[in-house]
Amino acid sequence: MPLSGWLCFVALLPAFSVRAAIADGLPAPPVTLLLTFMAGFAVAGTAGWWRLQQQRARQKSQQKFLRQLLTDTSALVAVLDQDCQLLVASNVLEKIAQRQNLCHCMYFDPVAKQKAWQDIQPVLDQQRSWQGEVWWQLKNDLLAVNLTITQSNNSAWPAARYLLVAQDITERKRADQQQLNNLTRDPLTSLPNRIMLEEQLAAYIACCTTLYPATALLLVKFNQLLSAEPTAAGQSSARQIAEAAEGLRHAIAPQFTVGRYSSDSFAILVPPHLCTAPVELPLNQLAHQILLQISQFNIISSTSQVYASIGISRFPEDGADATAIMHSAERAAQQAARSGTSQFCFADSKLQQHATEYLTLQAELSKSLNHEDFIVYYQPQLSISSNRVVGYEALLRWHNPKRGIMQPQSFLALAEQNGMIVTLDRLVFRQSCQQINHWLQTNQLRGRIGLNISVQHFQQTNFVDYLSNCLSEYKVAADHFTLELDERIFQQPVAGLQSRLNALSDAGFHLLMDNFGDGVSSLTSLRQLPLHGVKIARSLINQMEQKEQQRNITASLIRLAGYLQLEVTASGIDNEMQAYLLHVMGCDKLQGNLFSKAVPASEIPALLAKENKLIKKAAS
Repeated sequence: MPLSGWLCFVALLPAFSVRAAIADGLPAPPVTLLLTFMAGFAVAGTAGWWRLQQQRARQKSQQKFLRQLLTDTSALVAVLDQDCQLLVASNVLEKIAQRQNLCHCMYFDPVAKQKAWQDIQPVLDQQRSWQGEVWWQLKNDLLAVNLTITQSNNSAWPAARYLLVAQDITERKRADQQQLNNLTRDPLTSLPNRIMLEEQLAAYIACCTTLYPATALLLVKFNQLLSAEPTAAGQSSARQIAEAAEGLRHAIAPQFTVGRYSSDSFAILVPPHLCTAPVELPLNQLAHQILLQISQFNIISSTSQVYASIGISRFPEDGADATAIMHSAERAAQQAARSGTSQFCFADSKLQQHATEYLTLQAELSKSLNHEDFIVYYQPQLSISSNRVVGYEALLRWHNPKRGIMQPQSFLALAEQNGMIVTLDRLVFRQSCQQINHWLQTNQLRGRIGLNISVQHFQQTNFVDYLSNCLSEYKVAADHFTLELDERIFQQPVAGLQSRLNALSDAGFHLLMDNFGDGVSSLTSLRQLPLHGVKIARSLINQMEQKEQQRNITASLIRLAGYLQLEVTASGIDNEMQAYLLHVMGCDKLQGNLFSKAVPASEIPALLAKENKLIKKAAS
């Protein structure tokens, strides 16, 4: 007999007892009544338990059916839990995903690593569904899908949170990308074509600012790049073009944009931040670098020697828009081609003349470094309150055998471009160490000597070690020097910068931010870095007496430096009004031709003998 039958039988026994008692005229026993009710509840509970078992069996059957359905389907379907872990997936998707978290490897843009799930999840919480196109960055493949995600709270399967249904659109995406490449890329070289170059040049023009006002185009035109027949070496025109493109790609730094301009021409776009003043200098060097690389190309022509002509045009001097800049570069390339050899030509005739001068000057600069034609001059810095010389700035002079004594502004930009600036910085430091040693012995040293430190020199890995070795060699202490740091140095990452500045400060160097107020220095830099002073930018002092805004900015900077307990120096003082205004604003340390120009070390004793007259003379 089944369990339910036995339970019914047990439930009926008390009823028979009750009926017998009533038939005999006796009252029904209380225990018997209690047993009757308990038996009734047992029957009802058994029926509920039976229904629950049936419901669970149906759920298991449905889940089994769903799993079988997902296993058999060829679609990309998956069920995830609330942590985006895979509960069940179609065979196709499970094989591709390999148990990866499908939410965490979901991207809107896999190149930029723009993750999608953090944007999709808030939409699901509000609308319970999301549909769109995403990329799955899987272990062995990159898959583009049209994805629908539904959020579920079904009690039939509590663990299931998200249902993903995807359609593979990778082939369509690749076809679209190929079509876009065909429109914007040269099919032979995969370089940007003329359409894309013009768009990029227009974007560079739009990015020009007062800080970076120029951008440029170099058009490289080959004289024999396309030949009707293969050459003696078996090179077809397509192979020649591909080799030329590959050579240019390796020759040009990644910061520049290289593209195929026409059948026998390539273009190099120079972004605004690389067109530094004087702009013709970096363009001149880039053109020489390209011609040098082209001379090493293994391109053989059956008719004549292969050479290249480069036309250089700039915005805004050579055109107001991208089209005008391109036309100017074309004309310049044609002008360069008339020479019959590998040459370059600026669209602006003045720049072309400057380019030739820079080449000559660069050769002279290199030769003079070997012959020690550079001498350090010293310009005194005076304290207005004490009427005494309280320091000097070391300024380099080039005794050019052909041109005479040349000021730093005539050659420092060239030295920065070709890397000679590091050698010049170190030359100034060595001569200054030697001079301080002499002044200490003759009791003529007044204050510290300020040294201008270039960005390139500061970035040398052995910068601190080199300074320390020189100090040891000349037996001079670091606290006799003030390092005037180019403000561009402070644009480096703070962590590495602070470590190097701490090393210099611990060694005893006095650290000063040069050209304060003329760049992008921040209050954070002034507070966090171990600086001892600032030097006001000359651009603020030049027109101080005429422009009220200049005066207000300068006064604010001096007050700010005072709050931060930084010493303030002002240079480039050319007239009495500038000196008076700066003194009133609270700047006590002044330097400029008003007091004394930079002089050789041999003239410093005579200058100190009349130092009390320097300020009086300026005031008169």
